[in-house]
Amino acid sequence: MSQGSLFDFEAPPTPTDRIFFAVAPDAGAIAELRALTAQLKAQHGMSGRATADAKLHCTLCNLGDFAGMPDALIARASQAAALVAAATQPFVASFDTAQTFINRARNRPFVLTGGEGVVGVTALYRNLASALLKAGISGNPASYTPHLTLLYDDVTAAPQAVAPIEWTVRELILLHSHIGQGRPYTILARWAL
Repeated sequence: MSQGSLFDFEAPPTPTDRIFFAVAPDAGAIAELRALTAQLKAQHGMSGRATADAKLHCTLCNLGDFAGMPDALIARASQAAALVAAATQPFVASFDTAQTFINRARNRPFVLTGGEGVVGVTALYRNLASALLKAGISGNPASYTPHLTLLYDDVTAAPQAVAPIEWTVRELILLHSHIGQGRPYTILARWAL
């Protein structure tokens, strides 16, 4: 029998599943986002592919990346989300600034953000992050910038005002992203506000 060394270990499994809460634009806002993305892409000479309509969303709280589905975590998070949704009234979200998030050297997110128009989204984030923390689920930062990612590109665009893209947020959704698989998101649960 051979004795193992300190360096004999298995690499952790590669994450295949990202689980996160979000709000998503309605059909009217998606059509406006599609047109605005095409306009801004041409204006800035960007070549990145626009985010697919079905993947347009504003991320709220992220539960993390996993190798397989964390069913117990999803159940606890869902209970917290149900409480938050029941205590939240529908509200209008309005995104009126386009800009590049400079968070890496290449293939940076080109996004829509907002000022006063996203206070409802920020409040929902804070309430959800607090409820998750009470359920023993940490990891959502104190600072949060609501945004919709239009595309990824190497071109950097300074913040610019655009005609507001807005919709009434009527539900909170829990999404499953299939990491690196090019598949659409799976909606795991939704709660009416």
